[in-house]
Amino acid sequence: MQRLRDEIKLETTYDSNAIEGSMLTLRETVLVVKEGVDHIPGKPIRDVLAAKGFAAGFDAVFPFVEDDIPLSVGLIGEFHKYVMLGALPEFCGAFRNHNVRILGTRCRTAEHWEISERIQKLVDWFNTADTVLHPIEKAARFHAAFETIHPFSDGNGRTGRLLLNYMMVREGFWPVNIRYAEDRIRYYDALASYNETGNADALTSLIAQRAAEQLEYCNEIARQQEAAQAMRQQR
Repeated sequence: MQRLRDEIKLETTYDSNAIEGSMLTLRETVLVVKEGVDHIPGKPIRDVLAAKGFAAGFDAVFPFVEDDIPLSVGLIGEFHKYVMLGALPEFCGAFRNHNVRILGTRCRTAEHWEISERIQKLVDWFNTADTVLHPIEKAARFHAAFETIHPFSDGNGRTGRLLLNYMMVREGFWPVNIRYAEDRIRYYDALASYNETGNADALTSLIAQRAAEQLEYCNEIARQQEAAQAMRQQR
């Protein structure tokens, strides 16, 4: 299980940071996260730090779930601190005090003065939502709403995807990976659709697809391990 977690962590760290513009390749991400490399020639140090921070946040998902830590505004801030990895410490975990636009999209974000109230309402909704709502749909709705609010000056996408996996793991799913090459445009379009219409069906579909594929992959690895063990016992 730990090997699978580590594999998912490396892929998710690469893809999540690539979505945000990181120049690191998957191999370079492995060197930074797994081998502890602190410098990649020709690549920005901020991308190296982003890989380290996201990977640490991914690792934190599991003890948060195992310790039954509920979703809260404080927990959102903790994930943001991992994402920022100590950069601009006065802004780590702190909501922005200015308005922002998401360049290249048609999404409208929250006014800075309404962020605290909207995030608290979103957390309250998640913690009291109708249990009839499927966990993947619930997580997708939260993620879409969180990205629409865009509460931080930087790191919103990576923080939101860590929160998404915290929600998936606490419901018994494997973490999901929104892939840079295959999913980026579909992901952006799904968020834009929610921003305009309040409908999270497209994002729910994407997350459900990736969750199903992740489960099948993990099951296949388990079947291979069982087969290998059976062959060793027959010798």
